[in-house]
Amino acid sequence: MATLFLSSPASAAPQTADNICVKVYLHDVGWQDQQCGAAGNAVTAGSPGAGHQVEAMTATVTGSSLCLMANMQGSGWDPSWSCAGDGQSVTIGKAGQGLRLEAVQFGVQSGVICGNSFVTGVGWNPNWYCGVDGGTNSIGTTGQDQPMEAVGFEICRPEGC
Repeated sequence: MATLFLSSPASAAPQTADNICVKVYLHDVGWQDQQCGAAGNAVTAGSPGAGHQVEAMTATVTGSSLCLMANMQGSGWDPSWSCAGDGQSVTIGKAGQGLRLEAVQFGVQSGVICGNSFVTGVGWNPNWYCGVDGGTNSIGTTGQDQPMEAVGFEICRPEGC
């Protein structure tokens, strides 16, 4: 697990992530509707069990910066993080190119973000993986040629998930 060093203006008051919106691009289907949830409510995007691999993902967090990194079929981990500020979207993956998004690394500057994935042939992981206050974690698989069909994310409240 890595730690992100996200910057914010020196005059900015510390904020904590409080809402997340996610949408995915599915192979042979296209972009799905955005799914949003306030802190304490998990959101899922994709089609678990339908056999449509996720090729790309867009996410937006309010109350904090968000960073994502993709592990793509054939090329592995992106060489750098893709980050967006409070309320702005960040997109990873390669929509429409037929390449599966196999894993996602994620983190928020302030607060707790947890993730999960539905992987072909495996199903939903029984555990949620969390990144806390700049710490990161990841979902999906690497080196196993198993696509994700759906992702789930939750912003946790200060009292916990």
